[in-house]
Amino acid sequence: MSKVVQLGDVADIITGPFGSQLHESDYKMEGIPVIMPQDIKDGKLNFEDVARISENDFQRLIRYSVQNGDIIFPRRGDIEKHAYIDSDEDFLCGTGCFRVRVKTTEINSKYLSYYLDNVHVRKWITNHAVGSNMPNLNTGILSEIPVMIPTYSVQIKIARLLSVIEAKIQNNVKINDNLEALAKLIYMNSLPIL
Repeated sequence: MSKVVQLGDVADIITGPFGSQLHESDYKMEGIPVIMPQDIKDGKLNFEDVARISENDFQRLIRYSVQNGDIIFPRRGDIEKHAYIDSDEDFLCGTGCFRVRVKTTEINSKYLSYYLDNVHVRKWITNHAVGSNMPNLNTGILSEIPVMIPTYSVQIKIARLLSVIEAKIQNNVKINDNLEALAKLIYMNSLPIL
């Protein structure tokens, strides 16, 4: 049997540190990654150009640390996207993001991440965002997202099934990329030399 609750009933939602707590001068070439909205791609984190901070700054801002199972949303811009944290490494929720952390054993965080990626939930988020030029979220809006909670065993089954499908899609994309690169290589090698 399923029930509907609000996200704030099952998860703690915090905003990343404000600019007065984390300055541009605090960023380093190496150190602990700080998750910014631009680092969220296809439901995961992309660390190509990630900002980093020292271990000392990480400890100072430990309240904003990220753990396995957390969900990170951007505060503005492409607000429908989010990243599921599937790692035990140290990360910090950046200034432009929210950290959503499940606070009850009644809900599986992977299921919740897939649920929040549902087209109807994404539309709900967009429709409730504030701002005319650029959509913005706040903790109040995120807290009010309606969440359907089936039994825990059903949540696990849904999360496992969607994880398998997601892995298959990623594998197919890699295969397509490899085939395209191979086709280009064959084409380039078949051109006559002038």
